[in-house]
Amino acid sequence: MTGQPRDLMLRLHGAEPTEEELAGWMRDGAVIRLEVSEAGSHQMPYSMLVNFSSVAFAWIVPLRPGRRVTF
Repeated sequence: MTGQPRDLMLRLHGAEPTEEELAGWMRDGAVIRLEVSEAGSHQMPYSMLVNFSSVAFAWIVPLRPGRRVTF
């Protein structure tokens, strides 16, 4: 993923960050550890360090049982 622009959809585990937190991380270029799993997989959650200085945009979509997210 380093050096390559791409979209990455992850399932976030734990506390959901607020829009203000996301905006602050992006503005400050913070590196944040998130507990995630890949959307659409049944994989166990893992830790990922996200460098928000490289994030152009982010959104949080609540995931509900039986709901499909399509783009």
